[in-house]
Amino acid sequence: MTDPDTATLLRARLPMVALGAGSGFAFWLLARSWDQTVLPEAGFLAVFAFLSSFCGAALAMIGPLSLARALRGALWIALPITGLMLLAGTRYEVATGLFDNEVLVLVAVVLVAIACPFVLLRMSQPGRWMRFADLSSASWGMLFRLSCGAGFVLVFWILGFLSHALLDLVNITLLEDIAEIDWLALMLSGAVFGLGLAVVQDLGGSGAPQLLFRLLSLLLIPVALVVGLFLAAIPVQGLSSAFGQLSSAGTLMAMALVMMMLVCVALTWQQHPSGVNGAAARLLAGALMLVTGLAVWAVLMRVRQYGWTPDRVYALWFAAVLLLHGLAYAGCAVFGGSAWSGRLRRAAVGLALVTAAALALILTPVVDAGRIAAKSQVARVLAGEADAAELPLWQMAHRWGTAGRDGLEQLADYAEASGNTDLTTRLQEARSAATYWELAADVQDVTDDLRRDLLEVMPVQPAGAVPTPEDFRGLRRYQLVRWIRGCKQLLPDGAAGCVLVRGPLGVSANAADDQALLLFREGRNGAQLESLALRFGPDGAEMLGSVLLGEAARTEQTIAQVEALLAAAQAGRFEISPARQNTLKLGDLEVLITP
Repeated sequence: MTDPDTATLLRARLPMVALGAGSGFAFWLLARSWDQTVLPEAGFLAVFAFLSSFCGAALAMIGPLSLARALRGALWIALPITGLMLLAGTRYEVATGLFDNEVLVLVAVVLVAIACPFVLLRMSQPGRWMRFADLSSASWGMLFRLSCGAGFVLVFWILGFLSHALLDLVNITLLEDIAEIDWLALMLSGAVFGLGLAVVQDLGGSGAPQLLFRLLSLLLIPVALVVGLFLAAIPVQGLSSAFGQLSSAGTLMAMALVMMMLVCVALTWQQHPSGVNGAAARLLAGALMLVTGLAVWAVLMRVRQYGWTPDRVYALWFAAVLLLHGLAYAGCAVFGGSAWSGRLRRAAVGLALVTAAALALILTPVVDAGRIAAKSQVARVLAGEADAAELPLWQMAHRWGTAGRDGLEQLADYAEASGNTDLTTRLQEARSAATYWELAADVQDVTDDLRRDLLEVMPVQPAGAVPTPEDFRGLRRYQLVRWIRGCKQLLPDGAAGCVLVRGPLGVSANAADDQALLLFREGRNGAQLESLALRFGPDGAEMLGSVLLGEAARTEQTIAQVEALLAAAQAGRFEISPARQNTLKLGDLEVLITP
């Protein structure tokens, strides 16, 4: 006779197992229909968005909620997500082109993740769905259950493969036959996932895992020390050598997310954070404004140099949202007094809703990154701030949707009206190239005329060290175009905005080592001084490693300072002398070339 307790347990687990199996079968149907022709592309996008968000949300909420309530809550999430994805799909000629934009897909996933705790609490505890403690517990509980479920699936299949290897020794291939049936394998994976969720729920997995909180709280002090060291070094080291790149902004934003997570862990772990860990949490909350502000600045510097691209639009949008968090966290930490933690808990709930709204806007026409980027790049060309070699033409043709292609049409009209044959050629190459690397290979060659054009506008020091066009063989066209444009940003006295200094500038002091340093103006109004290292040889020129500038160049320079440095170099007012290796001393500027 069956044990009643066991029967009850099986009945309780069955809904989760069924939901997991059904989700696996639904994803198999989607994968099987990927190249379907029955539904229009917009219809397939809608079905995909609905099923993926519906199944994901339902699996995240079942356990704390019954099957019926989890499905109803998932419906509340899936319907608006589907609408937003359809809106975003209108940016592309084919709606399913949205899947090529990983950022928009990730935004939709994060929106589902933010919405699930709010909906779960709204349906289970209507009076507590805006309380930080309950939201934090629900969020961490969901993450813990889903992680355990995914881990259980991984262990199941590892065991399955080992079992197959064992049975294969006696010519039994049943497990292999099951794994080769796609729909059955996915349904089985989903069922195992649901079973894992059920077991975790049976063990009280609805609460936040306290062991994880205890471990994460150990990181508060080390992270606070690292952030403090970074902020303290900024006045000494300066920012110009490190910022102005999306990699810098990405590092800052990633660290800001870590800081926010650790502060929230401290607020969940202790009602009133105290002791060394509490002080570290409060310091991180106060420093968050500085880190997020620097992230915004890093993105803006890049935009100022090279205009907008979709990645920079997304980066600035995310950085601005993080800056809003930073301002709120710092305000509570600095001005909140002894009640700072309670104030921050209330602020965090509102910030979560604001973040969800900001992410949702990315999927609407309000923040169409492709349109913003295309207008920016076209405007740069029309204003004479960019040449064809610098433009992301292939991305506009193949990644930026209809807005990118509309931008290419505007550039084509401009090229025809202005007689810009180089732009016309590059537009044709960008449209016809199947991949970016194919386009890069097409522009590898450099004509003799372009090399001669560079020598005509570029001053050289010492006076007798003038290179020949052959010395520049092996360089790419876009490199020479960039240097020529820098040279044509003239100094106030009409001299070129660049200079090439030849000499033994590397790790070797051998005078026969034919190296050179190229200084040229770049950026808006030529306000930025760029430094590149070259080595001349029998096969032409090759680009060397990074160029390290001395203390005088690590801070922002004015246009007058850039012009003064170039004028001094053109007049020969410099010296080449050994430090730890030979460097170029140009007034207060010292340049070191590293291999």
